[in-house]
Amino acid sequence: MASVVSGVGAMAAPKIGTNRATMKPRASMKPRASARVQARVVPSARAVVARASPQRATEAILAPRGPLRAPSNDARGSTAVASALAPAASMRTAAYSRASPFTRRVTTPGFRREMEQSARLHGKTSGPPLRSRAPTTRAAAGGDKDVAAAAGAKEPGPSSGRWSSVVNSLATVMEPTEVESLLDEELPAHDEITRGRLSNGLRYVVLPNKVPSDRFEAHLEMHVGSVDERADEQGLAHLVEHVTFLGSKKRDAWLGSGTRGNAYTDFHHTVFHVHSPTYNKDSIYMLPNVLDILYDVAFNPQCLETRVQKEKKAVLAEAQMMNTIEYRVDCQLLQHLHWDNNLGCRFPIGKLDQVATWDAAKVRQFHDRWYFPANATLYVVGDFHADVPGVVEMIEKAFGSAEAAIEIDESTGAATADPPVLRERHAVRPPVRHAYGVPPSIAKTIDAAEKAAKAAGIDDPYQPFVAKESGVQLFQHEHLSHVSFNIFSKLPVLPLRHMGDLHRTVNQRICLLVLQSRIQSRYAELDHEHYKRCELDHSDSAREGCTVSTVTVTCEPLHWKYALQIAVEEARRLQKCGLTPGELQRFKGAMMRDSEQLAQQAGFVPSLENLDFVMEHDALGHVVMDQVQGHEALVRLDDVIRIEGVNEVARELLGFFGEYGAAPEEKDALGGLTTAIVACVPSTTTDAEGVEVPFAMTEEEVKEVLSADYGEIEAMEDVYVPDELLSDEEIETLIAERKPSIVESTIDAATGVHQRVLSNGVRVNYRVTNNEPGSGFLRLVIPGGRTAEPVASGPGGIGAAAVGFRTLQEVGGIGQWTRKQVELITMQNLVMFEVEPEAEYLFLDAAFAVKGGLRTTLEIIHLLTTQPVWDSNALERVKDIYRMFELNTQRNLELLTHDKVNHAVFGDRRLMDPSREELSKLTLDGVVNAVEAQLKSGPLEVNIAGDFDPAEMDEMIVKFLGTAAPGGALTPQIDTEPLPLTPLTLKDVPGTDEQRAQRLWLRDSDERACAVLAGPGPKMWAPMRNPPLPPLADADADADADADAASGDVNPFVGPDGGRYHPQDPVNAAAALKENPFAAQSIRRANPLATFVAGMLLTEVIGGRLFTTVRDALGLTYDCNFQLAFGLQNSDATTYRLVVTSTPAKIDDALDAALRVLRGFKNQRISMREVERARMTLLTRHETELKTNAYWVDLMQYTALGDVLAPAKDVTCISDLPAMYEAATVDDLYEVYAQLGLGDGEIFTCVTVAGAEDPAIAKKKAEEEAAAGIEAMAAAMGGAGAGAQVDPSAAAAAAMEAMRQAMAANAGFATEALKAMKGPKKDDGIDRV
Repeated sequence: MASVVSGVGAMAAPKIGTNRATMKPRASMKPRASARVQARVVPSARAVVARASPQRATEAILAPRGPLRAPSNDARGSTAVASALAPAASMRTAAYSRASPFTRRVTTPGFRREMEQSARLHGKTSGPPLRSRAPTTRAAAGGDKDVAAAAGAKEPGPSSGRWSSVVNSLATVMEPTEVESLLDEELPAHDEITRGRLSNGLRYVVLPNKVPSDRFEAHLEMHVGSVDERADEQGLAHLVEHVTFLGSKKRDAWLGSGTRGNAYTDFHHTVFHVHSPTYNKDSIYMLPNVLDILYDVAFNPQCLETRVQKEKKAVLAEAQMMNTIEYRVDCQLLQHLHWDNNLGCRFPIGKLDQVATWDAAKVRQFHDRWYFPANATLYVVGDFHADVPGVVEMIEKAFGSAEAAIEIDESTGAATADPPVLRERHAVRPPVRHAYGVPPSIAKTIDAAEKAAKAAGIDDPYQPFVAKESGVQLFQHEHLSHVSFNIFSKLPVLPLRHMGDLHRTVNQRICLLVLQSRIQSRYAELDHEHYKRCELDHSDSAREGCTVSTVTVTCEPLHWKYALQIAVEEARRLQKCGLTPGELQRFKGAMMRDSEQLAQQAGFVPSLENLDFVMEHDALGHVVMDQVQGHEALVRLDDVIRIEGVNEVARELLGFFGEYGAAPEEKDALGGLTTAIVACVPSTTTDAEGVEVPFAMTEEEVKEVLSADYGEIEAMEDVYVPDELLSDEEIETLIAERKPSIVESTIDAATGVHQRVLSNGVRVNYRVTNNEPGSGFLRLVIPGGRTAEPVASGPGGIGAAAVGFRTLQEVGGIGQWTRKQVELITMQNLVMFEVEPEAEYLFLDAAFAVKGGLRTTLEIIHLLTTQPVWDSNALERVKDIYRMFELNTQRNLELLTHDKVNHAVFGDRRLMDPSREELSKLTLDGVVNAVEAQLKSGPLEVNIAGDFDPAEMDEMIVKFLGTAAPGGALTPQIDTEPLPLTPLTLKDVPGTDEQRAQRLWLRDSDERACAVLAGPGPKMWAPMRNPPLPPLADADADADADADAASGDVNPFVGPDGGRYHPQDPVNAAAALKENPFAAQSIRRANPLATFVAGMLLTEVIGGRLFTTVRDALGLTYDCNFQLAFGLQNSDATTYRLVVTSTPAKIDDALDAALRVLRGFKNQRISMREVERARMTLLTRHETELKTNAYWVDLMQYTALGDVLAPAKDVTCISDLPAMYEAATVDDLYEVYAQLGLGDGEIFTCVTVAGAEDPAIAKKKAEEEAAAGIEAMAAAMGGAGAGAQVDPSAAAAAAMEAMRQAMAANAGFATEALKAMKGPKKDDGIDRV
């Protein structure tokens, strides 16, 4: 994937006052390459405790999964067949799933993804090919017709029989003709989407969208991907993407100043996209220029040999970077899921031996064959400041000159017809043939069609066929730490065009939500301490051209049989016995409430989410509806969504899993077949004593568990779910007893932030927004965190607060309510939770629907802090997760490298996850005391942003928060002694200590390398150096200033108040002209944000230089990035970190080059252009994220905790932030740069090489072979005796052979040896190519 981002990239900055990684990677599980080096936050590795259960009720039906904070890795995007009908404005909310009521996560199959996300060391993932961000292709449904026609086309033939099961189930309540008429009705299409086609064949889609305002998206989709490559072209589509995008001079000329571009290649398409302001900083209207960029990239590329050679290096480095164990697992899944076509073997990254051989002619040849107007679709979505006809006119002007392609005979180069026939894109996208695991009735239809085609002599390479039930494929690897079973059934896509299609989709969604909830509840109820997780998915994939049902069971290795058995039992129970009436009522009701909320958010959906949504749905042949249309359609179906219909869908949906291995005559006629089973297992595991032991399973064992008879299946009993967790009577009693009130109340006019202090000491910050109508976001902050833990291990020692807080999450129950009851009430009221222990505080995040969800959220906080429920089995499960993560760290290249640096840098174990030994000493009483002590000591801070009424909010916080007694203390902090906090520290390591330069080897089948460089950095709130100004005589001050200004001396500027600045106070002239209050250096540097703002700008600038030098000029790496670890509020343990991935042969050179870039800032001074690009990137990001409730919570947090956590932060920091970015100068950046420890005695490095052989052993072997060669040479020269003749050629040959063997064996150390021969380098801070 090629990318160019203004400044450093599409990563969101760390928020003020948080040390969590809050970047927004566009994660994908396909090979993507970012040609732009992106700075990344490097958080300490932390285990994730999460279990799946119902996700957002209508996430799959009315909203795509596109979270702002944690992007999904799932290409199919939902657990529903039809994926979505309308995008959600609240992307963040849509991303949450209730693993327990206190869990938030992106719904991606398997614990391996969860561990990958929790250990995310970078702003993007090393994308394996299986679950990308819903990139799109054209489905065959459209054929050669225009998409608009295809999307709205009605299937031929009468409707009789299509909805027979629904009609029969409603026979007693509705007339059959009435039901058929409703279900056969076409879904309404989005009426603001304009589609068209130019005379040269290029298609376009235009959608006006006002969010974010004054910005737009332009994406050019070329319908060519890796499955279109020939046998000798594997990887060429991806290389062409790199060369065309990064080789465009027009792109270079226009991208920047808030405009950012990127590109990616997938199986079925290549997409070039630009995100741009409508007007740039020079007031130039950007839409025509952006269209011109995309035209230049796709239809007027240079394809220079120099660029081809440069991008070949980038692609090869990218392949090294992304070749993680997660990538390899996903390759295995694809290989076996798509055993029947090229999707299982033709991955976008290609074959590296082929890539290395290609030249510019090969690139141009591929480009000429596939890059023609009729093979492209342009999507333009956003706030254009122009009407749609005007936009279409701009499209015609930009792309009309692209020459249409004609059909030619490749052997002769001549046209195939006279007159020539225009070439069209392939009618089937992706062009592959699938084997489907369909039910018997559909299998007969497919078989009949295949036989008829053969009888007619028709050879259709895309004719589907019927699969046989799959066996089990094992993938075993030493880098895996857990077991995951992936059971697939591949099916044809059923276009979503009629009300009946939507009805089917809703039923499927309800079925899967119920099953997942049941399985996870069974896991939680076990008297067992080990981790288990099950996730379900049934969704369409445009990139794969099919629908796939998936069951993924993930667990620790020792109890895999029981984990898999429970999933099978519950699938059979639902398939045979169906839902309970209560389940249907709850899940259907939640869908309706969610649909209503999404309809409220119409007009608030970001342009990018709308564009991706339209692209995917067009590709699948689905009708695209807006939020209001989707809700109205769902409401009309309310009466016909009945238990009989859902139960029938359960039979269809779950047969492939629940009846695996059964004889055909014993299977349900509605069920399908399993088409692939992949078990991913570790080579070793740890036993109960923590000893590593070999692990093995067989295919037959897995088949036996899946097909075993587990006895009589009984129907599920319904669960009582309360309407409230705290009744009105209980609340009234508490109010009478505790007399809660607001004792302090303020509102900041500049930001609109309300600040309240309650009588029990709880502090509340809230802001009313209309960013996400009907939605809210809340964060509870509990000061203390891990700094309140002791520095030694013990029952309540290291790890007690972190493990204890996660144990609360794992228990899931609060007060008198069980986990299951809390799960269901949060599902009903659209509430999603996550908890996280941090270094200096514990926090709980909640996303909720205001209607019903606000009360539920406040009730949960009340009960969680006042009446928490503890359980020893939950504690052991949490410990098990931490142990699993520790094992995974030792098997993961990047995690291991960071872990070694952490141990070298930090003098405090509390900045790292607790070790196995520390975990073993923790007890339930110890962790309970650790968490409840922090609750008692307070003060608790609650931050809320959302669409609510201030008066209602004041009433709610008094009732539910004011009556709370955190940890049993009626007035935390007031009647409890403050917690003893031990500051976090960096380790005092001598400059020559071996810990400062570590080298590791990780056994792996493939070669990879990673290097991490770290050192001390500035504190986030550290005061910036601010030299005092000499005093001026009061009487003469104005006269002196006027005289200086008149004579042309310094500071002709006046401040916003009209007063002149001090003559010797440096002023940012551009900021002063805009009346920026921080234009003067003395004022700006006195602001508590000074170091943070300059540090963020410096991070952007460093990222740009790393890309330019290490990646682009030297070609040493694909992935090199830098980040300041801002976030700690009251600690000196702050660092910076630089991360490089490369090949073992290049890793040392790449690390050296990156370090030279960092040190080179002393001699190569930062330019104003670099600062302006960084400034625009950060300001654009800030303005965009202000449209989200979660970002407002980020901004508000700690503003009420100045006395205990963040003394320098108050509410004015929120309003000052943009002006501080605008006013910062190059000198400010150098003030932060000076605080980076970059000397030889200050830096820490760790280089880890993964491969089949330890480089140290290889080096020793090389030395031994060299010595043997020297002995052989000596023998050849002198062994014949004094009078013998010596053969000089034989001696020379022996010497050369010894040297050759030594160099070959020395592999990874060859570069170091050559460096040593040349002598030390002169480090003058200048980067040389």
